[in-house]
Amino acid sequence: MMLPKEHGTWLMFFLPYLLGVFLSEPNWLHVPLLIGWFFIFLASTPFLNIFRNSKSKKTMQPWLLGYGLIAIIFLTPIVWLYPALLFVGIFFLPLLTVNMYYIKRKNERNLLNNLSGILTFSLGGVAAFMIGNGGWSNEVFLIFLWVILYFMGSSFYVKSMIRERKNKKFKKMSHVYHSFLLFIPLLLAVPWMSLAYLPGILKDWFTSRATPVKPIILGMVELGNGVLFFAISRVILA
Repeated sequence: MMLPKEHGTWLMFFLPYLLGVFLSEPNWLHVPLLIGWFFIFLASTPFLNIFRNSKSKKTMQPWLLGYGLIAIIFLTPIVWLYPALLFVGIFFLPLLTVNMYYIKRKNERNLLNNLSGILTFSLGGVAAFMIGNGGWSNEVFLIFLWVILYFMGSSFYVKSMIRERKNKKFKKMSHVYHSFLLFIPLLLAVPWMSLAYLPGILKDWFTSRATPVKPIILGMVELGNGVLFFAISRVILA
């Protein structure tokens, strides 16, 4: 089975989706939506591998077609029942194009490419909330925003711990971004959401960059922080 290698992408896939489910009204349609969305997620790996290296087409194409077919089978009835989900798909295509652009430039670690990936994964949460809520609402955009803000903070932190560990300017950028996370919920009249960001803020402010940290340790820390964010957000936004 062809699976994405980046562990962080799994958290980015499941957290927005589960938040969208549990902040709306969970129902049985969330199951086929999850399966269909999951296979779109899986299909992205062979698709982008083919784009990176056309020589891999023979190996990757069967995976791409198989994953794509399963996604279509599960998502078609959902879109039939909720045509507004087509708008979610419209946003998906330009975000995929951004990813392809940075692959072409051999600059996949760029923060803007990270943001594009975060926006893409957050669409799963939007779709899940729409199904549970019965359609669009202002809350859809807020959930979308909360998740994006959280994962951008995670991107800043991880980069400042690995690739930019010796870059003091980038470390300050990470601190400034996390400081804004305290105040944005106040501006949006949801002050208690600052608590959901607080563990990540403290982690960023007080973690030393002096010595390298193994990626597996960072991954476990980010997983724990993601679980905390989900739990606190669910309580505050419910």
